[in-house]
Amino acid sequence: MLQIDQTQLSFSNMGLFATYDEWIHPTVTVDSYELIFVVSGEVHIREEQDEYHLTAGDLLLLDPNREHGGIKKSHGSTSFYWLHFYTNNIRALCPQKQFSLPESNARIFREIMHQQETNRTLAELSLAHFLITVNTQSNVKGNRFAHEVAEYARIHANRPLTVTELGREFGYSADHLSKLLRREFSFDAKTLIVKKRLEYIESLLINTDQSIKDVARQCGFEDENNFVKFFKYHENTTPTKFRNRYFYVHMNNR
Repeated sequence: MLQIDQTQLSFSNMGLFATYDEWIHPTVTVDSYELIFVVSGEVHIREEQDEYHLTAGDLLLLDPNREHGGIKKSHGSTSFYWLHFYTNNIRALCPQKQFSLPESNARIFREIMHQQETNRTLAELSLAHFLITVNTQSNVKGNRFAHEVAEYARIHANRPLTVTELGREFGYSADHLSKLLRREFSFDAKTLIVKKRLEYIESLLINTDQSIKDVARQCGFEDENNFVKFFKYHENTTPTKFRNRYFYVHMNNR
């Protein structure tokens, strides 16, 4: 057992569940806390009446002596780490029920799974470090992370940035990144990229005398027609009409 101040932590056991078959979590009640960290696929689970739908990168804390089980079946490749532990002060270690983490955290679970066979004290130290780190980051990460992603999209708005590329830059899958952004902005990564791209385009149209062809080229469009189609699709007007409209507004407000 590990003790930090007045908080005690005792590692129990863990493993990696993986299947390519149709699967649903069995209904069980255990006397320990349990962490579930999804590596791939989807896990649909409830704890008593609370339902959780997890995808890769999601970490869920299940409380002891509360029934949990599957809500519906998962299909395709599904894998997740499960880890049981005991503590007298869960609020100090893991006050939240659910976290969204970079999928690279699977490495930490692999290390702890190895340590349970070689040095259980080290496994408890690694688990404590992981929980404290996640807890600390979660308190400051929400707004900061989302706005860091938005800033990256803004800086690279002069070229056709993809959601996959954006996710790779920050260590998340495209789907998981979009889920995180929805919590902060209420829209996904693709919408974020388009919004920042349009802001950049509109700034050039309003604040410069560059031709539409030059603006298109500066924004990463090889073909002017594709640029016009892109702009008209999202703004319901052409770049030229948009520029003229703002030109007249500017003149009338002098």
